[in-house]
Amino acid sequence: MANIPSVKLNSGYSFPLIGYGTFGGVDAPQQVYEGTKFALKAGYRHIDTAFVYRTEDAVGKAIKESGIPREDIFITTKLTESFHRPEHVQTALELSLKNLGTDYVDLYLIHWPFATEFRGFDFLDKTTREERQKAHRIDVPIIDTWRAMEKLVEKGLVRSIGVSNFTIPLLEDLLSKATIPPAVNQVELHPYLAQSDLVEYSKEKGIVLTGYAPLGNPGMIGKFGAKIELLSQPLILKLAEKYKKEPGQVLLNFGLNRGYAVIPKSTNKSRIESNLVYFKMDQEDIDAIIDLDKEQTIRAFDPVTILGHEFKLF
Repeated sequence: MANIPSVKLNSGYSFPLIGYGTFGGVDAPQQVYEGTKFALKAGYRHIDTAFVYRTEDAVGKAIKESGIPREDIFITTKLTESFHRPEHVQTALELSLKNLGTDYVDLYLIHWPFATEFRGFDFLDKTTREERQKAHRIDVPIIDTWRAMEKLVEKGLVRSIGVSNFTIPLLEDLLSKATIPPAVNQVELHPYLAQSDLVEYSKEKGIVLTGYAPLGNPGMIGKFGAKIELLSQPLILKLAEKYKKEPGQVLLNFGLNRGYAVIPKSTNKSRIESNLVYFKMDQEDIDAIIDLDKEQTIRAFDPVTILGHEFKLF
């Protein structure tokens, strides 16, 4: 079994800091199924998905066939923006539970910090990306959605709840009103988007960050945002040589050494295995990587490109 570091969430549950991401598999569920099954065999125990990814079925099938006890696998999925009205939250989760073939999820996140019009629970089956982007924004206070999320915890359908793509002001507002504080905030984190203020704030508040796109976007360069090639970045190559590791391992451990989870996505078996390596880095090297953010701050995943909606994320 791989040596995967973990932390205890404010909900009391153990959270593996290296997870297997399944975004981008909409057009290739078989790849996600095979990748997830291999990841579990390799030692991953944290699988990240979302209703809108349309990979929950593939993930659920892989978990079932893995033979690994359900309680040993940490499953994260997410509430999509058109299901924010309180009356839709539990039904949305129940659809995800059915897809995943489980009676609870370990972590349920509000995927984006805004709501769009409800178009039915089957909208993904009849809505193109372009049509989804044209969905009207509606006014559903985050706290109203959060109250419905808290009820899921009370009913045992969810063990921990959290958010995704939330800024410090959004977290401040939620923390001032919530009964159950968010356990996790999943955001884009990599050397060109280090978000140091958010990292420090989250530590102070006991919220664990999960960094998506920790490698930039090598498999989808320019598809959802700016082109980010981190695997060939000179400093990363230099540090890979210093630590006798691969560039991707340096990038992932940059996040792990800063104290947050990373969820790399790959369908390559050797890459899936190599992404599971954990090692300590010198603070001076972590600081040097953070300084790359001062040269240029860019996003691999732009909400306007993905969702057709603009809002301030950093």
